[in-house]
Amino acid sequence: MNVEQLGLIDHPPAPEEIRRQMRAYTVRYVALVALICLIIGGLIGRLTAPEPDAGAAMELPVTQAAGALSSGNAGALQSTPELTTLRVYLSGAVMQPQVVEVPGGSLLEDALMAAGGPAPEADLESINLAAPLINHQHIHIPTRTAPSVPSASPASPVSLINLNTATLADLLTLPGIGEIRAQAILAYRAEHGPFVHVEDLQNVEGIGPTTYERLTPYITVGP
Repeated sequence: MNVEQLGLIDHPPAPEEIRRQMRAYTVRYVALVALICLIIGGLIGRLTAPEPDAGAAMELPVTQAAGALSSGNAGALQSTPELTTLRVYLSGAVMQPQVVEVPGGSLLEDALMAAGGPAPEADLESINLAAPLINHQHIHIPTRTAPSVPSASPASPVSLINLNTATLADLLTLPGIGEIRAQAILAYRAEHGPFVHVEDLQNVEGIGPTTYERLTPYITVGP
């Protein structure tokens, strides 16, 4: 047995074996360098990154909660969304009775102006111009009513009243003749005798030209 057979002499590795080992070393070296770079990069990122603002972190949830609360309150106070426009029908004492379109939240005065304004005979005292409008509402503008003038005289006589034979009741049927003037006519007739002319009625106290003109169509004189 020789020395070579006993393994006492090492043979140098073959060139192919050397290249394989070199590639393995190279791959391990590159992997190690990459790992070191990642670790160093992570440390640098942690050191240079700004610290988070605790106040800002808490502000977002609080703001979102406040918004949700506000939305909930709005839904409770207003069950239906506010309309952007309203369509209202105006009739009666208005210049242009029609259906008008006004912005949401408008008042009766706004709708009235959109219809050309009130007519001259409109009774604005009996309506509330500041009343809010409702969509598809019908509003009738009333007309002023002429004040009733009570009659100052009783019913006109059916036939002419004879001043020389008229009684107190007859005289009271004449327009503008009350009990005082009727008594004055009777007193004049008793003192001066029968009326000769209708114009003599102006001699009675309290019977002036205006009253006489009003009585002329209803009186006469005779035996």
